[in-house]
Amino acid sequence: MTPYAANLQRRYPGLKPFDRTQSAVFYGRREDVVRLSNLILQQRLVVLFSKSGIGKTSILQAGAAPMLEQHGFAPLFVRLDKTEAPLVDTVSEMMSQNDFVGGRNTKGEEPGKRQTLWEHAKRLEFDLEGLPATPVLVFDQFEEVFTLGHSENSRRRFLAELADLANGAMPNAIRASLLERFQRGDASLTADIMRWWESQPDLRVVISIRSDFLHLLDEISPLIPGILHNRYQLQPLNRKQAEEAIALPADAPGGPYASQRFRYHPDAMTQIIDFLAGRERQDVQQVADDLPMLKREDEIESFNLQILCQYVEEKIIEEIKPEGFEVTTDFYGAKKGLENEIRFFYKKQLQTLPDVFTRRTGKTLEAPATMVATVQRLIEESLVTPNDRRCSMVDDYLITAYPGVTQEFLDVLVDSRLLRKENRLNDFYYEISHDTLLPAIVESRNARRGEEKAERERLEYEQKLAEEAQRRKAVEAELAAIRKQRRMARLVAITSLLSLAVMVGFGIWFVRDYINSAKDQLHNAERSVQDELFGAAIPGYEELLKHPRRCWVLRHSKPSKEVKDELAIAQQFNHLYRLVEDSLLVGDGFFFRDDYAASLDAYHHAKKLQERYEALNLELSIQTDTGRVWRVDSLRVAAKFSTLDYRIENARKALIREFKIRQRDFEVFSEARVWGQAMRNLERMKQLLPNDDEDRAILQQELNLGDEDPRRYVEREMERCSRELARI
Repeated sequence: MTPYAANLQRRYPGLKPFDRTQSAVFYGRREDVVRLSNLILQQRLVVLFSKSGIGKTSILQAGAAPMLEQHGFAPLFVRLDKTEAPLVDTVSEMMSQNDFVGGRNTKGEEPGKRQTLWEHAKRLEFDLEGLPATPVLVFDQFEEVFTLGHSENSRRRFLAELADLANGAMPNAIRASLLERFQRGDASLTADIMRWWESQPDLRVVISIRSDFLHLLDEISPLIPGILHNRYQLQPLNRKQAEEAIALPADAPGGPYASQRFRYHPDAMTQIIDFLAGRERQDVQQVADDLPMLKREDEIESFNLQILCQYVEEKIIEEIKPEGFEVTTDFYGAKKGLENEIRFFYKKQLQTLPDVFTRRTGKTLEAPATMVATVQRLIEESLVTPNDRRCSMVDDYLITAYPGVTQEFLDVLVDSRLLRKENRLNDFYYEISHDTLLPAIVESRNARRGEEKAERERLEYEQKLAEEAQRRKAVEAELAAIRKQRRMARLVAITSLLSLAVMVGFGIWFVRDYINSAKDQLHNAERSVQDELFGAAIPGYEELLKHPRRCWVLRHSKPSKEVKDELAIAQQFNHLYRLVEDSLLVGDGFFFRDDYAASLDAYHHAKKLQERYEALNLELSIQTDTGRVWRVDSLRVAAKFSTLDYRIENARKALIREFKIRQRDFEVFSEARVWGQAMRNLERMKQLLPNDDEDRAILQQELNLGDEDPRRYVEREMERCSRELARI
């Protein structure tokens, strides 16, 4: 592929949804576009729903939006995925900054008073090419209101204000304020202004949501009784729609596109649609009475269709096919090629990453396999929850957690359509680009984990085999010694005193061998303790206790060892070791839930337990002329402290960053005298206050508070906010 072709537009967007600029190649949804657009034009509130990957975003942006604009309606697309700011503020900001805004009505406006979405929609004036337009608020992926980390107060306030817009009702707070002003004879409240307030904002509201979250809309029906009255379910493509979506973009003029105009051979078109529909060509020939089953089998997901069409187009671009080229079944490898493209899409994207990286950056990778392995672990371990759902992660964490990962590295993943990148409050967050990729990613993660587990089990099994071989060798040596002893006993009866002396010598050798075997078994258990392999050490001591004679030998050897005491010591170390690991897991859990104060407490608790572990190791160690003999390898103990210090430092930085963000928001709202929002930020700051003195001292230094403790600072500001709120 030439650099020129790499920068040109594609006829099929693949994983990305169609946007407004791609309406010229958006085919297959003509009836849906007309029906949905007419429903939006006629009804104040419309709910669009379907399962993930069917194409809700595409039909809204590339289908409904152009038709709405033709009728004088201005679509405003709103995403509610920013959890740093209240939902109402996010919607207000996106409405105000939209390109369709042509002016603002200030009639009866009270400066400094917070405006609801209802008033905001009334005051903003929208236009299309200089003519007045009716705004259409399109809430895409509305399930994010419930699934992302929005506060309950923010969610409740947003739904209440959305209800006022959808129901066409003046908010109670505004009505009460106007009544109060009227009763006290406010001269500025003229009849003209009252008529303006009584009129409802002329707008449309569209809610786009996944089918599996549709029940959440039913739960808010007490606020919006008619929320599900005007709903439109976007079904998967049928065969006719799929044929249009495949054939028409391929032959679309204009552009410029990276590929020349091409077409599909009828056999290729039939095979692709049969494959996407999940059945063979002969299955299509069914009687007309079997329509329900036929409809179910003809359902085709847009996501899979786009993957296959993009695959065909990229192959055409790569091979520089001329205009008018006809795609045959042999060109893409027939049905087997289609199956492989869907099944191995995720893996193919991973394998092509080194080439994408080189093309984008001009740099040559020395270890492409290492890059692929890093990307695989980053996606499968950090962007998928234990419950197999997508989650987003800030770029700072990904860059810190994975060596070699840079901002440029992450942008390559976005270009490869594996990840989605979004700007939230001056930070970039990354997540898997689409839910349809999840099954392949989860399958890959589980397979990789299975391979890693199998490898660990193999090593453990080989170690057990080696230990068993040593024990068997010891038993065989013991049996051989017994056989030798018996032979010696027979020789005693027929030999002289010299034979008796030889027998005694062999007896001494046997005893020494037996003693050495017992000592070796004890030494192996002690080495396991030294290497923190308590799962091997404790069974080793317990095995020794099953042989009282060996314990007696060890008790009376130099240095003498009491096996049961050694077992108790190993159990002490094991107990503390498990407590430290459990505290680390607890701290990690809090960290990934953004509860940094609790995460720091868990990490500090783990460090205190590790200090007890170190003290126990020092107490039970032995000082010799050549140095100190440790029960547990001191380097392992030191390495664990380094791990804990790293976790503490990472959590502390995250806490300070979050605290600064909230402090900045508090100061902004405080200066604007929006005391409710200021108080919410202070409450979050209070939640972030660390309990450890050192953590608070560092936070105090980072905030430039001088000698004032952060807790006192938050309490003082909360008291001030409370006083200001009391005055309102």
